[in-house]
Amino acid sequence: MTVSGEGWYADPQDPARLRWWDGSAWTMHTHDPGTTPGTHHAPLPRWWGGLGAALQAGLLVNLAMSLYVIYVDREILAFVEELRLRPDGVTDADGLRIDRLLLWSALEWVPWVGTGILFIVWTYTAHHSARMDRSVMRHGSGWAIGGWFVPLLNFWRPLQVVLDIRRGATGDEELPVTRTLGWWWVTFLVSYATSMIAGFHYRASESDDEGGQLLDHFAGAATWEQWSSVINIVCAVLAVRVVSEVRSLVRAEPT
Repeated sequence: MTVSGEGWYADPQDPARLRWWDGSAWTMHTHDPGTTPGTHHAPLPRWWGGLGAALQAGLLVNLAMSLYVIYVDREILAFVEELRLRPDGVTDADGLRIDRLLLWSALEWVPWVGTGILFIVWTYTAHHSARMDRSVMRHGSGWAIGGWFVPLLNFWRPLQVVLDIRRGATGDEELPVTRTLGWWWVTFLVSYATSMIAGFHYRASESDDEGGQLLDHFAGAATWEQWSSVINIVCAVLAVRVVSEVRSLVRAEPT
């Protein structure tokens, strides 16, 4: 059969239905001749693989930033201990140094936001592409974006979108969840929860005028943030592996 340009043509494997030709290859998007085709999904862009590499690089930057935050938290805990044991031995310069360390560690949110944007674009592009077998997918592509911003639902919907991409790439509706994928999401949620607790202690230390309680909250914030950073490092390593696994599935020849 001769085809010319993008459009719906008789499926070479089943002439009773139509299949979308993207100008260079047959896609997985089909429909019956007697029905109105749904929204056309564009082919997976060539830059998608490079975007995944950029996402992995961003995750490694997050890992490095978490190591720095751990260093800052250990310095804070040592500073608090010194204040408790030898308050006369702590100088204004020591306090200014801790303030500078805190200021630089606060920049941790920059790679976090950047990596989050890359992840959303990466997952949406794959989920919305013609590479997916939509007969086995359970969620619309809009959830790759909205799933992060709906309260409570954002505890599991982003993970479901990644699972959707794996199903769509393989055509296997019962594709099992790997341990890497499961532990990645568990560590992400635990890291998020511990960072929230650290934030509570930091806010309490800023509003508490009593020296003893102020130091307790300050030390509590550093302790919880330290644990959050450790878990975040594990999460980043697992996320790099998840991106590699998903990218391999999507780039493989569709069955």
